[in-house]
Amino acid sequence: MACSCYGPQTFCGVLHPPFPNPEWWVPDAVVLGVKVGGIAHGMDVKVLTVFSGTAHVDDTLRVWGDTGLLCRVYADTWGLGDTVVWALRWTDYQGGPLEEEGDYLISVCGTYWLDYANGMVTGALTEEGVNASIPIEYFADFVSGCLATGVNESEQEDRLLNWEGEDGPWLSLTTMQRSHLTITDAMGRSCLARDWDGSPLQLTGMAAGVYVVLVRTEQRQFERKIMLH
Repeated sequence: MACSCYGPQTFCGVLHPPFPNPEWWVPDAVVLGVKVGGIAHGMDVKVLTVFSGTAHVDDTLRVWGDTGLLCRVYADTWGLGDTVVWALRWTDYQGGPLEEEGDYLISVCGTYWLDYANGMVTGALTEEGVNASIPIEYFADFVSGCLATGVNESEQEDRLLNWEGEDGPWLSLTTMQRSHLTITDAMGRSCLARDWDGSPLQLTGMAAGVYVVLVRTEQRQFERKIMLH
């Protein structure tokens, strides 16, 4: 048998698929973890942070990969000591008798892992084929925003995230949604106006200072002041 599958090609899409029967794609745990061992076609992952699911910090998860016959990522894709954001599903036991209840698998049918280095999570977050980065301290909000459905506006009051990366300032929304973004400086002059889906956006060419960010969605609009350094 050969693997023939296709899933959402963004991490956010995997968490909230735009397809029918979403249980085929939605992970059971999203964790930041380090690979600490290997066994047969699997690996052991020590959990550093839990973003969703029932895993716990300091758990060691047995995660099964491909055997050459399954729709999974090969476990040897990562070396010992690699720290990665993984979206894991409960094992389907298709890899043989070594796989047990409570074990996980890493699917290849979509985007189920992201790189992590120097405090930044990087990969196809919200746009297929486009690498974007977000600080790890904001990643829980990102995951929550991708998972959220029908969230009351009042529960998502502070949805605008602003941070400084090594390559300059960035903006994102905790809940991905169609919107129009306008940024003005302290004098009221327009610096940026564009349609936006809330995915991480680098603010290139903007001088240090105070700016006003206005986000308009179909439901409402909100405004925030940000400081660029």
